[in-house]
Amino acid sequence: MNQQSNGQPDVAGWAEESREFTREMLAVIGEREDLMQTNPGRAVRIVGEELAEWATYPELSEDEWARAHMLLMLFAGEFLISAYEARWDWLVDASSPLGGRWVVTGFTHPLGQETAPVDVGWLAHEARVDGTFSLAQVINRALALSMIRVFR
Repeated sequence: MNQQSNGQPDVAGWAEESREFTREMLAVIGEREDLMQTNPGRAVRIVGEELAEWATYPELSEDEWARAHMLLMLFAGEFLISAYEARWDWLVDASSPLGGRWVVTGFTHPLGQETAPVDVGWLAHEARVDGTFSLAQVINRALALSMIRVFR
């Protein structure tokens, strides 16, 4: 967890590392580093295809699953930030071993209504457990939980 010198979570540091991670991963797969900011839908499609292929490998180590989980979490979060003007934040949660959770919050609702923070890390975990491991499904679930959608 990113922490400031006072022990509080470093939200700005986490956001910067998340953005940098997505840029690096896009470059690794041969895409423009700024694709998430310039064309988030295309970035999600491309990375989603890569993740879906990776998840079919029969013997992923725990380290590889942890890396895949982080990729799913950060790409979902960065998509929501780019497409819906949201932001990363730290939500205090006594039930978490870390004392809180990284969430995406502050979505701009088209009708100006309040939205809810979304724990994309938990959604990425659910995707692994239920076997879908789909970036698009994590994002769709996040949008539903955020209450940003006007219609269902």
